[in-house]
Amino acid sequence: MNRKTAQDDLAFMRALVEAPGNFQRSFGEAYFAAGLCYGVQMLAHAAQALGWLPDAGLPSLVIGIGPTFVFIALLSWIIVREQRAGRPAGGAIARAIAAVLSSIGIANLVLIFVIGLVAWRERSLTIWLIYPCTVMVLQGTAWMVIWALRRRAWFAVVAFGWFLTAGAMAVGVAYANFALFIGAGGLGFIAFMLAPGLVLMRQARTV
Repeated sequence: MNRKTAQDDLAFMRALVEAPGNFQRSFGEAYFAAGLCYGVQMLAHAAQALGWLPDAGLPSLVIGIGPTFVFIALLSWIIVREQRAGRPAGGAIARAIAAVLSSIGIANLVLIFVIGLVAWRERSLTIWLIYPCTVMVLQGTAWMVIWALRRRAWFAVVAFGWFLTAGAMAVGVAYANFALFIGAGGLGFIAFMLAPGLVLMRQARTV
C-alpha cells in the first residue's frame, strides 16, 4: 500500500464517522415514522387475533391500509422538505448507509418473489409468513453494518433486537400462534425502529 492510498483510506474512514446532521435527522424521521405506522398496525392485528378489535368491515380496512398511506405521506413530506432546503444529502456515511438500505430493499423484493412463489405453489400461508421474519433479519443485518461503520454500542443492540424479533416471530409461525407472531413484530417495530428513529432525530438536533 503506497502513501497516497493510505491517506485516501484514512480520509474515507474519517468521513465515515462524521455524519452530517441533516441526513441523520431525515433518516431518523423516516425510521421513526415507519416504526410508528407499522408498529401500531401490527399491534392492532394482534388485537384482532385476540378478538379485541373487529377483523372485518371498515375498522379492519383502516388497520390494513391506513398505516401505509400515512407513512407514504410522511415520507413524501420529509423528502420534499430536504429537497427544498437545498442542502447536501451527506458525505461518505450517508452514501454508505444509503447503499446498505438500498441493498436491503432489493433483497426484500427478491425474497417476496422467492418465498411468495413457493408459498403460492404450495398454497401455504405458513411458508409466506417466513417472509416477515426475513425482513426483521435484514433490518438487523443493516444495523450490524451501521454498527461496524460507527462503532456505537446501541447500534449493535438495535441489530440484535431485530434478530430476537425475527426469532420470536418464527416461534409464532412454527407453533401457529398468530398473536405471538404479529405481536412480536409490532413490538419489534416500536422498540427497534420507532425508538432508534427518535434517538437519531434528537442527536441530529445537537449536531
